[in-house]
Amino acid sequence: MTKEFERVAINTICPICKKNVSEIWVAKLDSVIGVRYAYICVSCKNLIKITKEKFLNANQISQSVLTS
Repeated sequence: MTKEFERVAINTICPICKKNVSEIWVAKLDSVIGVRYAYICVSCKNLIKITKEKFLNANQISQSVLTS
């Protein structure tokens, strides 16, 4: 399994810690079952979501975070 981390600028509220966050970490996890993307709050370091799709912009991320 390989892992890559990237910081993504976003303006949303973390559903776990309820704080405004200006960026999140995106971890690309590549394994035998395929590629998954884990979204992690920079403030509380909790996992927000794991998905097969990588979001292209902050609006898609914030909509997904708020609806999950």
